[in-house]
Amino acid sequence: MSMGQTLYRTATRAAEPFLGIWLRHRARTGKEDGDRLPERFARSKVDLTPSRLVWMHGASIGETRLLIEVARQLSQERPELHFLFTSQTRTAGELISRAIENTPELTTRSRYQLAPIDTPAVAARFIDNWQPRLCVFAEGDVWPNLVSEAHSRSIPTALINARMTSRSINGWRRWRSFAAEVFSKFDILLAADSQTAAGLSDLAQRPVVSAGNLKLSLSVSPPSPEDVQAVRSAFTGGRACLVAVSTHEGEEAWVLDAIEGIEPRPCLILIPRHPERRSEIIEILDQRSLSYSVRSRGEVPSVSDEVLLCDTLGEVSLFASVADSVYLGGGHAEGVGGHNPVEILRLGKPVFSGPDVFNFEDLVEELRGDPAFRIVRTQEELRSSFPLPDPSQALRANLEAQAHAPMAQTLSALTSLLEPTA
Repeated sequence: MSMGQTLYRTATRAAEPFLGIWLRHRARTGKEDGDRLPERFARSKVDLTPSRLVWMHGASIGETRLLIEVARQLSQERPELHFLFTSQTRTAGELISRAIENTPELTTRSRYQLAPIDTPAVAARFIDNWQPRLCVFAEGDVWPNLVSEAHSRSIPTALINARMTSRSINGWRRWRSFAAEVFSKFDILLAADSQTAAGLSDLAQRPVVSAGNLKLSLSVSPPSPEDVQAVRSAFTGGRACLVAVSTHEGEEAWVLDAIEGIEPRPCLILIPRHPERRSEIIEILDQRSLSYSVRSRGEVPSVSDEVLLCDTLGEVSLFASVADSVYLGGGHAEGVGGHNPVEILRLGKPVFSGPDVFNFEDLVEELRGDPAFRIVRTQEELRSSFPLPDPSQALRANLEAQAHAPMAQTLSALTSLLEPTA
């Protein structure tokens, strides 16, 4: 065992009592579900060890949407499988629970739990309780104790759609032996981009290929024209409309300042990445004396409203389809690294993004120069170019063509880790 692994296990073991205090504090502030805190310690009240269980873990919304799609397609090939999904955030948990209910292939064979804390005792209890046949981690939420406990029991593990920034790669390089120990335990390593593939190859000390970004493979279901027209009639009233999707702290104010200088002023739909920030956003709207409706309150928007706050889950495609242009959040928020523009572009809507998009460098480079995708550093750049032209048929066809290869390679790799069907 490397010195880094020894130090990590020692530190997390010592921290476990304090993590309990911290989690209870988060529950009091609404950041954790108090009723589900036992799940953080791998103490579950539901039926354990369903047969042929695949454990799928992702940190937040983006990763969990991806895992749901992987599980859905994997279940079509292997209908005997059951799935356990875990995440770190309440919002992701709500999304997963709703997706399970609405996905026939998964409804009776899937369940959701909060992710366990990564201490040696909790990690061992979690793996022993659930006894998965396969453990799948998405993107970058890798927990060394959980990986180690699975590996010690000869349970196959996979890291799919792995994405690492140059900063995180360099961080792991400071603990080379620890990194090699952690990543070498994965039976499958599939990178989402060339930078991550190169970094993981160095860290794991074996070749790692880029299968392409799995988020390109997420299915896009356009809303019905009738639903889109209903929103337009009720809210826009013929006004131009900017829809701000997946915004983070500070970005709502940035967008509101940007549209101040557009004449006539467009109406705005705000879809925050984390709906629990609604109070903070409502306070901003009140401070600016703007008229608005709040979706979660059941308020019906009207043409007299300047803003519609869509603080609900699962409605991005509907409201993005109303837009003349979409502002995609994460590019003006420190440390976020942008969000994936492909889903919006495949819906046929043009995209503005802030400049800080290190999570999607390969994709942004491919889109750079296309009229339907624009990086805006300043509010004046957005004002002067709104609205953008819609994506061309050639761009949409190219994105559709790229959608299949990453999923096919991922499914093939995961299937190879599962025992053959009897």
